[in-house]
Amino acid sequence: IGLPVGVESQFIIETDVKRLIEISKRVLNNAEISPRTVRYTLPPIGSEGETAGYIPSILKWIDRLADETDVRWFCLPIDLITNGLRDECLSVVLGQINRFQKMFLNLMVSDKKKISIPAINCASEFVLQVAMKSNNGFDNFRVGASCNCPANAPFFPFSRHKGNRVAFSFALEQTDLALDIATRGGKNIKVDSFRDCLVEELSIELEKIHRLGEQLAFESGCEYRGLDASFAPFPNEKTSVAALIEKLLGAPVGSHGSLFITGLLTDSIRAALLKSGVLSVGFNGVMYSLLEDESLASANSRRCINIDKLIALSSMCGCGIDMVPVPGMSFP
Repeated sequence: IGLPVGVESQFIIETDVKRLIEISKRVLNNAEISPRTVRYTLPPIGSEGETAGYIPSILKWIDRLADETDVRWFCLPIDLITNGLRDECLSVVLGQINRFQKMFLNLMVSDKKKISIPAINCASEFVLQVAMKSNNGFDNFRVGASCNCPANAPFFPFSRHKGNRVAFSFALEQTDLALDIATRGGKNIKVDSFRDCLVEELSIELEKIHRLGEQLAFESGCEYRGLDASFAPFPNEKTSVAALIEKLLGAPVGSHGSLFITGLLTDSIRAALLKSGVLSVGFNGVMYSLLEDESLASANSRRCINIDKLIALSSMCGCGIDMVPVPGMSFP
């Protein structure tokens, strides 16, 4: 759920959000859909000249609202591209990251026009500082550096709100559907048959969710920004993108052909979006998240894959790579 902070008053935002959540519970329950999480995202800090002192008060308010509405996470985007107060903003946020355990951070280091090297350096130093706050660096689970990610995308931490009204979007995580189709195909599954079946069944699911989004928008008065049909992993030993790749490839992820299968899956998602005609937003690709994907982590432990191979795969996945542990001194 995107919150138009700085445009509407906190009272109006809270009223609209609570109405949206109440209606969504009823609509989704009637459709027998149970959302994994509900999340808030804010407009970027820094793009409108906000001072660093503005941050704590906003965080305190959004954290309270999240508690009141049973929202698990919220995302604070920070514009490091145009922001002349990078160091000040990041210093304030660093002091708040342990206080607000529901907070994700989207460090924006590029836009459509440029990549900011100073912003990249600031983000790298910040990640290293966050890693030192615990003995395992796990607080960086809630930190990401984004490169020209679209507004109103639902996947964290690469989310930012844009617009004058409360808005919402869906992150679908359709990996289980693709795994089921691949399993039904057996050991000798043909990739063209798999693609046709996936596009057909995925289109049906997308249409269902899209209709629910339109209904929610009509009943709540909030804006529906679309859905993201990305294949994302979940740390439950079953929902694995790497396992899906291996079923189709007949070999460990990272083997020759992994790039082709990644492209095939990304193409299937895009084809399903076109076929269904739904409103889409975000990545709509394959997500390689090493620490959230048990099969991918296992492949990494067996040296079947490394960061160079993940970077190569990310050229076709449409999402980049995520949740990859690196030595702390990799940063300046």
